[in-house]
Amino acid sequence: MVSENQTVRRQVWGAYWASGRLHSCTNTPDRNYQGAIGDFWDGFFAATRKGARILDLATGNGALPLRVHRTLEGRVRVDAIDLAALSPAWYEPAKHTEIRFHAGIGMEELPFEDAMFDEVVSQFGFEYADRPRALSEALRVAAPGARLAFVMHHAESVLVDVGREELGHHAWLISEEGLLPAAQAIAPCLAAIRAGSAPSSAAFAARERYNRAMDELARRASVSKAPDLLLEARQHVHQIIATMGQDASSAISAIGRFIQDLEGSRLRTQEMVSHALTVSELDSLTEACERRRPGMRITSAELRQAEGVVAWSWVACAASDADQTG
Repeated sequence: MVSENQTVRRQVWGAYWASGRLHSCTNTPDRNYQGAIGDFWDGFFAATRKGARILDLATGNGALPLRVHRTLEGRVRVDAIDLAALSPAWYEPAKHTEIRFHAGIGMEELPFEDAMFDEVVSQFGFEYADRPRALSEALRVAAPGARLAFVMHHAESVLVDVGREELGHHAWLISEEGLLPAAQAIAPCLAAIRAGSAPSSAAFAARERYNRAMDELARRASVSKAPDLLLEARQHVHQIIATMGQDASSAISAIGRFIQDLEGSRLRTQEMVSHALTVSELDSLTEACERRRPGMRITSAELRQAEGVVAWSWVACAASDADQTG
């Protein structure tokens, strides 16, 4: 049975993937995770055998299936699942015949037979699951000698640090002192003035509140390591206010829709931050895998590039395959 929390998550992530994004990190360009993450996958898939069956967990809009298609050129088969509705703009069933997407599927209950896959992979997805149940399912569908590889959010990564800072920006933007309530408050006053009414004391107070919020936003952006959300909000509000006529209702509605969009973004960011793995949590995952599948060799590492740590990599494979795994 799907819980209320799962329903909300499915709706929020489904709307996000419908935007056409290829990945879950909103501050990263759509480049299918290049750099250290791309290098990791290139090394891993270099050892993939021809004819292998691959399962991608929490695929999103299919960043990993797309990478597999480009690097392995149809020599393998890929099944990709996600709890949310999927909208991979790049996907053409007639062209990508080796790939099948399965929407509305959680990692904790996989609709596949035992020992069906040669590789089980996930990129910024596995950590969002009920990990003990998801690991049990991943191992159930993994064939003897299969390889598992997960790239997961690191609790101290630059991505998660940005996420923590953006959660503060979200909270301020919708607070009583924040920009968005101030913009909604000033809209009726500006509409009345543009309709020919003389400014009232309420209009002067709303303008002062709006100006204070704009000044505070500029201050916060100037000292923030991740000001993009603030700058986007300022630009969006400025455009709404500047183009508003003598009727404030459309502007107030537009700001309300923006607040709803921000709430979806806040939920996704909160999930990333709360599910990012600490060292002890990563160790617990390794220990659980060793208990369930004795004899597997498990390695984990921090994936780093110029800006710092970007993720964990975690690989489990047969001891004989360990030296071939990137």
